[in-house]
Amino acid sequence: MTLRFIFAGILWLAGLHGAEAGAWPRGKGNHFAFAALRGIGSEDGSLTPSFSYYHEYGLTDRLTLSADLGGAISGFEKTVIALSMPVPLPEFLGLKASMDLGYGEIDGQQVMRPGLSIGRGFARPEGWASVDMAAEIFPELLLGDWKVDMTLGMTARSGHKYYLQVQSGQQMGDPFFSRVEASVAWRLRDGLYLDVGAAAGLVSTDPYRVKLGVWREF
Repeated sequence: MTLRFIFAGILWLAGLHGAEAGAWPRGKGNHFAFAALRGIGSEDGSLTPSFSYYHEYGLTDRLTLSADLGGAISGFEKTVIALSMPVPLPEFLGLKASMDLGYGEIDGQQVMRPGLSIGRGFARPEGWASVDMAAEIFPELLLGDWKVDMTLGMTARSGHKYYLQVQSGQQMGDPFFSRVEASVAWRLRDGLYLDVGAAAGLVSTDPYRVKLGVWREF
């Protein structure tokens, strides 16, 4: 049985028919789905398409199951399933944190993906800030990649969301990379958003990227 069949079976058991867990648990019975088509730019101006799909499901109020399909740090295709749970922090810090452990395949190689997310919400203006860290470890190759995404976001009165993300990391044997991405998530209706963004390369990465995505909470 391949990982894609396992993934489909888990979502069926979870109650989903058809078709970054962050610092905040998803909540029992709740779903979050995000599908995006990206164009990765090159120096000659051409665009290489890349599709990704991410899904979270709240198994309990504390445990979140996620599935991550699409591009990896290395650029190859991946299928990773992970479990996330909150990490207790002192209340006076006002922070939320969670740790997760994922397992799957990247370019046909088995991979383990531990991660840690730390975030904080804001009331005025309404928004959030988060740091998401993850490593992709290949046991058979004794190699590993890592990434850190820092996000600052704001929710407008209209319900639209604006966020800025600095993405950085390193593939084993390659230099450190970094890029910055600005995105707008237009609220189409309750729980449904159209996500449009563009990224500019900062260090050792492609010069630009564009993104068109849809995310849904239900």
